[in-house]
Amino acid sequence: MTYIYKLSSGTNARIAGISLAFSALFASPADAQQAPPDSGLTDIIVTAEKREENLQSVPISVTAMTGESLTATGISNVEDLQFFAPGVSITNDAMAIINIRGIGTTAFGIATDPSTTVHYDGVYIPRPTTSYQDLFDVERIEILRGPQGVLFGRNSAAGTLNIISKMPTKALSGAIGLTLGNYAKRALSGTIAGPVGDRIGMSVTVLANSRDGIYRDVARNRRYQDQGNLAGRVTLAFNPTDDLEIVLRADASQDRETGSTSKLTSYASGGLAAAGATVPRGAFDIALDADPRYDVDAWGVSSTITWNNGPVTLKSITALRKSNVSEAFDTDATDLFLRHQEYFERSRSITQELQLVSNGEGALQWILGAFYLNEKGSDELRIIQPNRRRFTPETNTTNAVAVFGQANYAVTDRLRLIGGLRYSWEERDFSYRILVNNAQIGGGQPKDSWGAWTPKFGIDYDITKDIMLYAAATRGFKSGGFQLGDGQPFLPEYIWSYEAGLKSTVLDKRLRANFSAFYYNFTNLQVVEYINGVATTTNAGKARIKGFEAEILARPAPRLTLNSTLAWLDARYDVYFSQGADLSGNRLPNAPKWNVTYGAEYKAPLGEVGSLTLRADFSWRDRVYFKANNNPAFEGETVTLLNARAAWRPIDERWEIALYGRNLTNERYPTYKTAGVGATGVTNQTVIKTLYGEPQQYGVQLRHFF
Repeated sequence: MTYIYKLSSGTNARIAGISLAFSALFASPADAQQAPPDSGLTDIIVTAEKREENLQSVPISVTAMTGESLTATGISNVEDLQFFAPGVSITNDAMAIINIRGIGTTAFGIATDPSTTVHYDGVYIPRPTTSYQDLFDVERIEILRGPQGVLFGRNSAAGTLNIISKMPTKALSGAIGLTLGNYAKRALSGTIAGPVGDRIGMSVTVLANSRDGIYRDVARNRRYQDQGNLAGRVTLAFNPTDDLEIVLRADASQDRETGSTSKLTSYASGGLAAAGATVPRGAFDIALDADPRYDVDAWGVSSTITWNNGPVTLKSITALRKSNVSEAFDTDATDLFLRHQEYFERSRSITQELQLVSNGEGALQWILGAFYLNEKGSDELRIIQPNRRRFTPETNTTNAVAVFGQANYAVTDRLRLIGGLRYSWEERDFSYRILVNNAQIGGGQPKDSWGAWTPKFGIDYDITKDIMLYAAATRGFKSGGFQLGDGQPFLPEYIWSYEAGLKSTVLDKRLRANFSAFYYNFTNLQVVEYINGVATTTNAGKARIKGFEAEILARPAPRLTLNSTLAWLDARYDVYFSQGADLSGNRLPNAPKWNVTYGAEYKAPLGEVGSLTLRADFSWRDRVYFKANNNPAFEGETVTLLNARAAWRPIDERWEIALYGRNLTNERYPTYKTAGVGATGVTNQTVIKTLYGEPQQYGVQLRHFF
């Protein structure tokens, strides 16, 4: 069990229990040794509402996974989460496009924000271009679905992805891991943690990950969609007094890759083959005339100071983050020089969050908070064609201020009322220039600000000590901005979310079943379309989303654990006109109607030899539209994926040797489709560019623990 430096002995015991409690969610190999084989499911402790609570007592929709369960299910990056969490869809198209319950955005640029926020150790990550990272040194991940604002510094209309790294341990400990796989996969990781003083703990983690490219360029003998990542994190935690904890963190990552590669469905469309484009024959063959590039440097430092002053706890989270992005695309996806694109982005953000949380077991529990963000950035989109070069350099400064709070009042031992309120104010100071062949043809310095009050009302009721009902109405807000490429403004979007759910742990803690149903009413939903390489963001008049989700975890036999999720989603525009077309009634992009997952894990004791843990995961996702007009040419087919892992550990559990396989059936599935470029160099709706998911991958993993 991992010891985490905390404020007092009582708090230490509760926090140390997080590791064991979360572990039961997927019963990873290490966890099964600790729990008696005939025990039921262990309570899961989360901090989704800024205080330690049993997951079954938190009246919101949240999925939580430990670092060990990420390894057991084959999740190595943010994109993989979509196949194991209900209502989540993630695409890697030069950035992490995260959709939760049908809400997300493909817009990027320094004057727009994602609909789903990402937090690392409580720190907001402002740029989606830096959110797609390898997951390493992870204690747990929490995926919160629905608008988040009354408890989080940075508000979110769709939901929040919380990634929490591991803390230093009380005794010296560590791990070394090596992964070898097909496509020359090589990953080496190492962690060491322990005390460096009487009240000081420290941990250091490094990761090096590389893989050859999946696609072969038949014209230039090169490979694309490779992996090349170096990352590290240092954490220093110390307790000057029993009531004061200070945690300092520093992290850095470097990606040097070719990025995800798009492939044309047909080279006959748009006159490409007739114009002399090489037609690749194999599924993973491609022909380009320029090297794609995905270079990302990101680093940050933060301090989290927690002071337990008896009746209340005061927490301060201060952070500085910087990133530098350089990307290049062969937009036409052929070996003809028709259109190339380059994108450069720099960002520097400073965030400060304060939380004041009530302690004790009284009828009234509350939290108050304040948040400040200052982000300064610059970017430049370059569209390069044979006789035309269009450059759009931009700068932007975003200032965001918010105050928020929530109170829970226990009317009786079983009935609780919830009320929350947030005020958000944001301002963008933007400037841009449009240059064509080095001559300026446009530009401007628009500036705008937006503010919104977003309340929350809720109620939850314990039918029994193991079954809880809850319902909530929440308003969400996402500010307006200015679109990349031409500086045009778009309006803020607003959402009213209505949700009801049931959480239960029954059959002597051998079955955990959670259900939720929701209805969203959107106003001014931000919608993105790409026209000749320029992202155009408009506002749909209205959209409504309704759905149902279920998460099941069961232990029918002492060493067997089963899990399953189900999501049904109906996401449609109520009022939306785009380019003269009425799209009312169309389904939202990246919003599959059905999503189902199944998982099974069995731990077989081998006596003095140790133990063997076998795990298999199955996921099925319904077809999706990638465009708001629901054009069948830009539709993604259903996806069925199968992953498996077999891990052996000796009786002392100091080693683990595992065989893994991902996408074992080698499913060929699209994760995104968009219009390509015809032989004239102009966007052609009959030319379909497809971004595909990862093919079959397998290998061996070796880990040593000390």
